[in-house]
Amino acid sequence: MSLPQGLKTLLGGVDNVSTSNITYGTRNQSASLPAVCFNITRNDRMTVGASSPIFSAEVQIKSIAETAETAQQLGEDVEDEFVTGVYDNITIIAVVNKNTILETPDNAFGDETTPFTATTTAEFYYIY
Repeated sequence: MSLPQGLKTLLGGVDNVSTSNITYGTRNQSASLPAVCFNITRNDRMTVGASSPIFSAEVQIKSIAETAETAQQLGEDVEDEFVTGVYDNITIIAVVNKNTILETPDNAFGDETTPFTATTTAEFYYIY
């Protein structure tokens, strides 16, 4: 399996978010909120020549909800899922949570509302 699939499995336990609303790359705009979207911003091989090399990946996870409070809580729920273990043949051996930031939503037009986003950045160390 791939790292994105392993991360999707890891995030599958986030409270109140269906697995169809956990996506890699972009959020499904037609799906309801809350939603979780993640991107791998860096993926490096840490060991050379080892039979099971260790990799390091920086991942940004966006927790998207209708209110700031819900987005922040969702971000905290995402952090709760950072547990070492095997996820679709990807063995996560360590997670370093760097931060979670509540972002200011984009300006909407008229009475349109835009969702709030809490962005979590974490470093995952894994083997496969």
